[in-house]
Amino acid sequence: MARKLTPSHDTIERLPAAFTREAALESGITRSLLDRLIRDGQLERFGHGLLLRPVATAEADLNLLEAVLRSPQATMCLSSALAYHDLTDEIPSATHLAIPRGAHRLTGPASVTWHTFDPETFEVGRTEHPISSGVALGLYGPERSIIDAFNPRIGSGSDLAVEALRRWLATTGSQPGSLLRMAEPWPHARAPLLRAMQILL
Repeated sequence: MARKLTPSHDTIERLPAAFTREAALESGITRSLLDRLIRDGQLERFGHGLLLRPVATAEADLNLLEAVLRSPQATMCLSSALAYHDLTDEIPSATHLAIPRGAHRLTGPASVTWHTFDPETFEVGRTEHPISSGVALGLYGPERSIIDAFNPRIGSGSDLAVEALRRWLATTGSQPGSLLRMAEPWPHARAPLLRAMQILL
C-alpha cells in the first residue's frame, strides 16, 4: 500500500535542498505553511531569507549554498576551480567565485572571495556543478581555468598557471589547439599561455 503523504511532507519533497523564502512564496507556498514547516523543524533557517531542508545540512557547504542562492550566476573560478579539477595542489584559503561585472556584488559569506568577470565572456567554459539536491553552482572547466590563471589581470601567478597547464597537458584527451582557440578573447593570457605551451610540448 502506497504511503500517504501529508500536504506539508509532499510540499517539502518538491522543494530543492535549499531555497530563498521569496522563491518559495513565488512558487505558491503560503507564508503560513512556510512558518509552520519551520516551527515543526521540517525546514531550517540558515541565513536571512534562506531556508533548507534538514537533509541538505550534511549534503553541502552552507556557505556555497548561500552564495549561489543570493547570486545564481556565481561560478567557481581561479585557484578554486583549478583545485577542483586537480590541476594544482594549492588549497585556497577561500573559495573564489566570479559574477558578471555589473551584477549585484555580495559581501559574504566570509569564506568566499568574489571576483567580477567581463559579461561578454562570462559564459565561456562555464558549466554547472550540483552541490545539493536541486541546487547547482557554476564552475569553470579546466581549459577556462587555465586561461584565467595565465591572465595577468586576474591570475594567481605564473608558477600556478604553468603547473596547471603541465598537469592538463598530461591528461588523456587534452587538445592544445582547442585551448588556444578558447583563449583568443584574452590576448593578455593567450601570449604567455602559448609561450609556456611551446616549452612544455
